[in-house]
Amino acid sequence: MKRQLRISLASIVCGLLVLLAGCQSNSSKWEGPSAEAQTSVKPWRGPTSTGRTIRTAHYLIHTTATNDGFNERIGQLMEGSLKQYQKLVPNVEVSARPMECYIFDKRDQWEAFTKQATGADAPIYLRVNRGGYTIDDWFACYFIGDVGTYDVAAHEGWHQFVGRHFREPIPPFLEEGIGTMFQNVHWDNDLPRWNWSVHPARVHRLRTVIERKQLIPLDVLCRMHAGEVVKTNSDRIEAFYTQTWAFARFLCEGENGKYFPALQKLLSDAAAGRAYHAPGTRADEWNPALVKPLLEHYLGTDLNTIDQQFTGYMKDLAFNHFDEQFEQDAD
Repeated sequence: MKRQLRISLASIVCGLLVLLAGCQSNSSKWEGPSAEAQTSVKPWRGPTSTGRTIRTAHYLIHTTATNDGFNERIGQLMEGSLKQYQKLVPNVEVSARPMECYIFDKRDQWEAFTKQATGADAPIYLRVNRGGYTIDDWFACYFIGDVGTYDVAAHEGWHQFVGRHFREPIPPFLEEGIGTMFQNVHWDNDLPRWNWSVHPARVHRLRTVIERKQLIPLDVLCRMHAGEVVKTNSDRIEAFYTQTWAFARFLCEGENGKYFPALQKLLSDAAAGRAYHAPGTRADEWNPALVKPLLEHYLGTDLNTIDQQFTGYMKDLAFNHFDEQFEQDAD
């Protein structure tokens, strides 16, 4: 399978999270693990840095981070995130082989690792100014404060989960949007909590995108991927990530939850290697032209109708439910 570029950009969003805060549910309920995951720690010597490896049941987290509180919680974050991913694809059997994460304390450490690990592709990944990237089934990011780094790790962990467990790719814009739903992590003592219906920073940005008339039409959005977006300006980047998040949330709860079973079916089929693809084409190769028929097949309607419903959903969320996001985020 041709490698799919997965990049997370967190610059503007992480700033908004600090200002604003210091799937199929409209409730304010925050969910997460009921007990702490077991972890162990040992020294780690990487190709360009040294630090520690935090081991959990499903992860090897190699980190040079010096923030003790962050290091104590990152294992809980990744194991809790995995349970969130499984809610979307409950029939996937989780691999027994641990997934590897690389989290660096400083950007220069991350840059040195990226150059060594990605070779000729390094210039693409080095465009990330505050975020991370995933290649196959491992991800790398660097510390941008505990709040921002938890969000990046939860996002990249979704890409990692897909890279390890899916036999066929899903549309990159959809994969990005789903990954963004796992951001905005809250903590109950030392246990992470998620609410897919609450993300005030994204709703704030969505409102701005609409007011500035920067919405990307769905027929364009669905053919985009992070590799091309990272080369554009900040407004285009934020419009892409904000709308991909909104589309993933739309599939979870829009139209009274109508499309949630279709989303789960699409993800399950891709994981099992039996995703729909247009006659004469291959499902295991990324081709922008194949996204429209794939969405229409699983959602059971034409893309224009989906776009109209999605646009209405975004406007309703941004203008009629704006204040609710802050109320629920404070709960």
